[in-house]
Amino acid sequence: MEFTVKRNEMSFHLDSLSRAVASRPIKPVLNGVLFEVKDGLTMTATDMEFTVRAKIPGVSGEGAFVVNAKTIYEIVKSLPSDEVKFLLNEEKLEVLSGKSKFTIFTQSAQDFPEIRIPTDGVVYKMDRAKLAEMIDRVSFSAASDENMRNLNGVYFEMENGVFRTVAVDGFRMALAEEKIESQGNLSFLISLKAVKELSRLLSVANEDKIVMRFENRQVAFEVGSTILVCKVVDAEFPNYKRVIPDKFKTRVVVDRNALRGAVKRASIVTRAGTEAVKFTTDSDSLKISSRSAGLGEAEETLEVQMEGESMVLAFNPSFVLDALNHTSEEKVQLNFVDENKPLMIDTPDLEGYFFIVMPVRI
Repeated sequence: MEFTVKRNEMSFHLDSLSRAVASRPIKPVLNGVLFEVKDGLTMTATDMEFTVRAKIPGVSGEGAFVVNAKTIYEIVKSLPSDEVKFLLNEEKLEVLSGKSKFTIFTQSAQDFPEIRIPTDGVVYKMDRAKLAEMIDRVSFSAASDENMRNLNGVYFEMENGVFRTVAVDGFRMALAEEKIESQGNLSFLISLKAVKELSRLLSVANEDKIVMRFENRQVAFEVGSTILVCKVVDAEFPNYKRVIPDKFKTRVVVDRNALRGAVKRASIVTRAGTEAVKFTTDSDSLKISSRSAGLGEAEETLEVQMEGESMVLAFNPSFVLDALNHTSEEKVQLNFVDENKPLMIDTPDLEGYFFIVMPVRI
């Protein structure tokens, strides 16, 4: 069997496919990409938790084989010519481009696990750019520890015509929401690894719309000629609504860049992970301060618009900076309940997004 493809198109797809390969596969064949040539070229890679499948139409021939994902990606992206020819001869694959030639070993396609792609179930058509934005606004708040299965991911929720993405790590939470036409209710949790790949696919795609299908505890995102299939994480996501404050004693509106700069400067004299930055509200000012026994102290006062009582709270500066870095609005709003309750950060002009962070004991 032989077939020819464009190098740039193949390299683009292999980039995504190589990311789906397990770092420590339970079977050697899961190190590879399944190539299937029939009515075009279909390529599949999986770690059995999430799968990437890409299709290149117009490729003639018939046959199937598995080849190491990382190796074939490195080869293809380094080739000198725009066209790449593949020649399969029993268990060897020749890759030819210009005057370059590689010969690599293959594995049997029969050893590759059968992957079912959802075709029915619940279907949503979504704006690609909006979904990418909603994921970006929350995914940084997910727990990075893969052993914390119920927190190491992003929660997707469709409820009464509203679509939400939510992420929590036990110390902070981010939520983004958007109105949608569907009235059906649905919720599921996707691993952070899969979410990161989905985010990358959304950022490089040209399509305005994507299709999401949920069926049999699997969710598929169809982005152009690429489909990403994720198994829903079998873990209970915490009741995030319970920590959302419903009333506040104090509201402060402040310039986002000014606040970000002040928190960043104050954090210079803190020891990462052990000391906090203090927020003191008083009349129309917000004082940002920090102190470290071994380094010194910092203090900066910002002009703000304030309603309510004076407050003194302290926060992990990294968490606050993460929230400020994931919104682009000119002004942000700090909503305080009391000295022991979480702070909600949102914006006066943007609906459908907020960030909650727990205070640090002073």
